[in-house]
Amino acid sequence: MANPRLADRPRSAIVRVVSPVPIDPREHDAALVAAVRAGANGAAARIWDCYASVSRGILRRMLGPGVDVEDALQEVFLRLFRDLKSLREPTALRSFLIGITVHVATSELRRRRARRWLLLSDDGTVPDPEPVMDAHHLEERRALTALYKVLDRVDSKRRVVFVLRYVDGLELSELATVLGCSLATAKRRAADAANRISLLAARDPVLSAYVGGTA
Repeated sequence: MANPRLADRPRSAIVRVVSPVPIDPREHDAALVAAVRAGANGAAARIWDCYASVSRGILRRMLGPGVDVEDALQEVFLRLFRDLKSLREPTALRSFLIGITVHVATSELRRRRARRWLLLSDDGTVPDPEPVMDAHHLEERRALTALYKVLDRVDSKRRVVFVLRYVDGLELSELATVLGCSLATAKRRAADAANRISLLAARDPVLSAYVGGTA
C-alpha cells in the first residue's frame, strides 16, 4: 500500500525523499584524510581502493606501454601516507595524490634517460618480438610507439603537462593545483607542451596523419 504522505506530494518532492543525497567528492576525500590521521582501521586501505587505479593509469601513460608500474605505484602510496600530515586542504586529496604520482613518474623518466646511455633497453634486456596483430591494431601500435618516441624527445615537464592535460583530461584548474601554479600559468604550459609535441609529431611519418591540432 502506498504511503499516503508520499502519494500526495509532487513527483519531484518524492524523488528528493527517496533518492540518496549526492556526496561531494571533496567531502569524501576530507573524511578519508581525517580517518587516516585518526588512525582508523582500514582508512589507508580505503584510500588505496579509491585512488590506486587513478595513480596506476597516470603512471602507465607517463612511462609508456609495456612498463611495469607496480613498484612506482607502491612508492606513490608510501609517499602519500608519509606526507599526508602536510596536506593543508584535505578536500584536495586527489590532486595531492596526482602531484605525488607526477613526482615519482618524473624521477623514473630521469633514471630511464640515464640508463639509455648504457643499456640496450630501459631494463637492460632485449625486447620481445611484437605479437602478431591485424592491420588496424598494428597501425595503432605503431602510432602509440611513435608518440612515446616523441614524448621521449621533450623534457619531462612538458611530457607531464601533456599527459595530464591531453591524455588524462585534467581540467586546467586541477592541473594548476597539481603543478602548484596559477591558472594562467597552467594554461600557458599546456599550450606550450601541445605546440611542441604537435610540431614533433607532424614531422613523424606515422604520426603526421593524426596531427590535427590539440584543443
